[in-house]
Amino acid sequence: MKGLGFSLVSMVALGISTYFYKRSTQLMSPITTTFFYYLFSLVIAGVVWILFRERAPIPRGALVWPALIAVFLFVSVLSFNIAVQTMSVSAGATIRSLSFIITILLGVVVSQEKLSAKDYVAVGLAVSAVVLFGYSGTASSEAERASQGVVESDPR
Repeated sequence: MKGLGFSLVSMVALGISTYFYKRSTQLMSPITTTFFYYLFSLVIAGVVWILFRERAPIPRGALVWPALIAVFLFVSVLSFNIAVQTMSVSAGATIRSLSFIITILLGVVVSQEKLSAKDYVAVGLAVSAVVLFGYSGTASSEAERASQGVVESDPR
């Protein structure tokens, strides 16, 4: 149950932060947003690590994993910050949420995790839901432009 609780907190926090990316990149560049995101994250992580760190030694070579995570998260955050400058945050977040497909593929191919028929159906349904939700019709694009103060002249 502990894992589920923390997963739900992670989901809510990611959803809120994803929305804030759009707000931030409207006020400053994606690169500046990304820089300050990591700067503030470093301060927060430093305080949390000092207060709650485990006292176990770090094995030799283990730091390669956090370094790889940092590289891929940096690319993800920067790319998303650039994307939401030119598209709705809901469309960008929907596309970004398809990342679970990459995670599943890596689990199956690299770690030889096994998926059952039910798992394949669940993945297919989840992908379908994300694709359907992410479909950006004319109405949502017009609503987003209007909310950003962009008014187009009537061609009639």
